[in-house]
Amino acid sequence: MARRVQFLPDGSGAGSRELLPWVIAVMVFLSGLALAGALGMHGAVASWAGDMSRRLTVEIVTGDLEARDRQATAAVTALRETPGVESAHRLSDQDIAGLLEPWLGKGNVAADLPVPALIDVVVREGVNLPLDVVANRLRTIAPDARFDDHEQWLGNLYHLAWMLEVSGFGIVLLVMLATVAIVIFGTRAGLASHRDSIETLHLLGAEDSLVAGEFQRRFLYLGFKGGVIGVVAAGLALLSVHHMLSRLGGGIFGSISYASPSFLALLGLPVLAAILAMVTARLTVVRALRQLV
Repeated sequence: MARRVQFLPDGSGAGSRELLPWVIAVMVFLSGLALAGALGMHGAVASWAGDMSRRLTVEIVTGDLEARDRQATAAVTALRETPGVESAHRLSDQDIAGLLEPWLGKGNVAADLPVPALIDVVVREGVNLPLDVVANRLRTIAPDARFDDHEQWLGNLYHLAWMLEVSGFGIVLLVMLATVAIVIFGTRAGLASHRDSIETLHLLGAEDSLVAGEFQRRFLYLGFKGGVIGVVAAGLALLSVHHMLSRLGGGIFGSISYASPSFLALLGLPVLAAILAMVTARLTVVRALRQLV
């Protein structure tokens, strides 16, 4: 078996060898954060949409308080008797005040504020409730009832999630392209600094694959080293974010989780960075050597 000829000494090009892993580490760090953001948003939206798709809101809108209470009581009874409905309960005045406080300010919800009666309806999982039939039946006993299946809200949520996910994966793509450009620059710098050694090897009959193989091995190591540093830094940052989100408790951030198995994909970033650096270095060297011949 032929012995590999190493013409790139370990001490040569110390500047690029020291800087390149850190540059790749920064790129992998940014990619990890962008990818985690996209995956986290996808999981959160799936959780929010799953909860909201099974919920309906019935509003009893009338200025007559007695009629409102009478219709709300009849509507709750009818909804609970409807096949496919898991639960139906009317929100108390305190619950409605809590919903209005973020908009009106705490303590600004007056007792005589005209608000509709709200009924929260939960549909059994896997049941496709015929809303038109239920709504028509409900209006016979509660003429002022209005249905809200949150369809518009879910549509806006899906659109926002799609934009954020595309932006996250777009950032990953741009960072990868920037990494390719950096590796190309580093490879050309290495070729220039070892031009005499490469020409000597050519005179001795060495093939381009020998030179390209030496460069690809070197950049494979540097890319993997930088990738490991970057993914560790990204992991520490995500752990900090997860800790902060866990302290916030529920609410809008409660569904954002970084413990999903899909986040194991982040562990593949060092391998991806190493392969990307290796392939880019090889293609750059082969093209440069063809131009020298």
